[in-house]
Amino acid sequence: MRTIRRLYFYAVAFISLEVVLWGLIGLLRTTFSPDAIGGGAERLAQALALILVGVPVFGLHWWVAQRNARAEMDERASGLRAFFLYAVLLATQIPIVQNFLALLNRFLLEAFGMSSYQAMFGGSQTWTDNLIAALMNGLAAAYFIVVLRADWKEITPKETFADIRRIYRYVWVIYTLVMLIAGVQQLLRFVLEIPPSAFGPLTRAAFVNGLTLLLLGAPLWFFAWKTVQDSLAEQSERESLLRLGILYLLALSGVITVLTSGGIVFDVFLRRILGEAMTLPELFQQVGGPLSIGIPMAGVWAYYGHWLNRSMAEIPDAPRRAGMRRLYYYVLSAIGLGATFIGLGILLSFVVDTSLGDVLWAETLRPRLAGSLATLFAGLPLWLLTWRPLQAEALASGDTGDHARRSIVRKVYLYLALFTSVIGGMAMAGILIFTLLNQLLGGFSPQFLQDLLKSLEFLVLFALMGGYHGYCLRRDGRMAAHALAARHALFPALIFDDGDGTFAQAVLAAIQKQTPRLPAAAQSISQPIPEEALATVKAVILPADLALDPPEALRLWLRDFNGSRLIVPRAAQGWVWVGGAQADVNQAALALRQLAEGQEVRQRAPASGWMVAVYIIAALFGLQVLFMLIGLGMSF
Repeated sequence: MRTIRRLYFYAVAFISLEVVLWGLIGLLRTTFSPDAIGGGAERLAQALALILVGVPVFGLHWWVAQRNARAEMDERASGLRAFFLYAVLLATQIPIVQNFLALLNRFLLEAFGMSSYQAMFGGSQTWTDNLIAALMNGLAAAYFIVVLRADWKEITPKETFADIRRIYRYVWVIYTLVMLIAGVQQLLRFVLEIPPSAFGPLTRAAFVNGLTLLLLGAPLWFFAWKTVQDSLAEQSERESLLRLGILYLLALSGVITVLTSGGIVFDVFLRRILGEAMTLPELFQQVGGPLSIGIPMAGVWAYYGHWLNRSMAEIPDAPRRAGMRRLYYYVLSAIGLGATFIGLGILLSFVVDTSLGDVLWAETLRPRLAGSLATLFAGLPLWLLTWRPLQAEALASGDTGDHARRSIVRKVYLYLALFTSVIGGMAMAGILIFTLLNQLLGGFSPQFLQDLLKSLEFLVLFALMGGYHGYCLRRDGRMAAHALAARHALFPALIFDDGDGTFAQAVLAAIQKQTPRLPAAAQSISQPIPEEALATVKAVILPADLALDPPEALRLWLRDFNGSRLIVPRAAQGWVWVGGAQADVNQAALALRQLAEGQEVRQRAPASGWMVAVYIIAALFGLQVLFMLIGLGMSF
């Protein structure tokens, strides 16, 4: 209930703050610039209405939120308060940047002798409009920075605020990086457009707009990224999953954009080589857009790929480090495999149409041949360069090969390829059967043979892809089962029970499900412990009440035991486990399996609901930025 109450007060405070802030901006604009954007009786009335409605609502809700924060540390250190404060900073600081961007954009356009209406940002605004908006947002940001600094000094613990601050910092990194990339893209487009347009007005406007983004975006990105890099002095920042996720996002967006741009450029050159009429200026015009976005994104890929590799190399746990690297390469392999499959499909369709069809070379066949070869050019090398090392790792003997074969990422990749093959093959088989039956039942199709061969062609491709990845799955299963069975057999366990044997039987049943080859035995504390158990047993499992108050014989035996001790919380008279219910014995069996397989037993507290929501919002924002970059490249 307290969380819902906080959510209500901070949500209303945020919305009403924006209402008041932009009402004040509108009022000042009507005062100092009556003939511009904020002028007119209607604008004045609108600004006053926003202020009169927003001030009492914001004042009341912010006063209650501040009173509660001063009265209770839980309120002051809550995640919702941290989210509110950092969201307010973003909502005030980003408009400041945008208004200075509009000012600089119009200033440079006028300096180059062009109309300010050609500005990418704020072409119809005036300098007073931008300064007023920047000033009012700056005052609001300054106030909440003071509030935030006061909270940082007082709150304990600080982990929640640190998590939200980390998201805030990376939002700035992505926002400024998009500005920087867009600026470089516009400048490169200007350079590549010189032959056909020779410094036309639109080209010069693109140059000035790009220069504006670069002049403001570069220092802001440098400061935002330096802030993030300086924070790596803290261990929590170095081990942040958000940092790894952002680096993955940026590196992969660079890969996808570079491959797409390279494929488009290669397609244009192939069409030119295959005889398409294309002058040199037209050639530059067609490759200018892909190159202008591909070159800066290649820099993003190289730079953030470097930091991704460094971040993964600093992970102390070798299996986890290998798993992080594996995820990156499997994503690249999936992209390469998809492009290769599509390229082969288009190429084989081209062969069928060339052999049997009456299709014009210039209008249809030439673009399809160029497109298929360009897709293969982009996808096949990427798939081979990533898949071959992954296969070599999975086929290796020892711990490295075991971890690679049992990797969740590898299984998802193989099963996804198998799923795609089965569904695609089923669809192609259906089309093939329909084509045959339709012809046999008297339905006339002028392209019967072509349709039949194309369906058969894709059916074979899906069958080959599915058969290969299915074979990899079966081989992984055989090798993993053999290696794990050998490991499990060498890791005997002993389960102590002080009652009627119910606990030991439950644990044995759970172990049988998890690791049927692992030798485990029940040991009643009323019976003497076998002498050889001290040397042969690798792990023991005890109920918590027995572990806390063992009989003398068991206490002495445990003192000399050098293996692993797994303790399972169990309800017992006089013992109360604070912070959790009775644990499931399946967790003990899973921990035993991890120990037998040489893995680290990792126990983490579940994430709170609001942090899950925050990470979902951050992921959605990252996807939005990724699609924005891809859309930017396609539009240019």
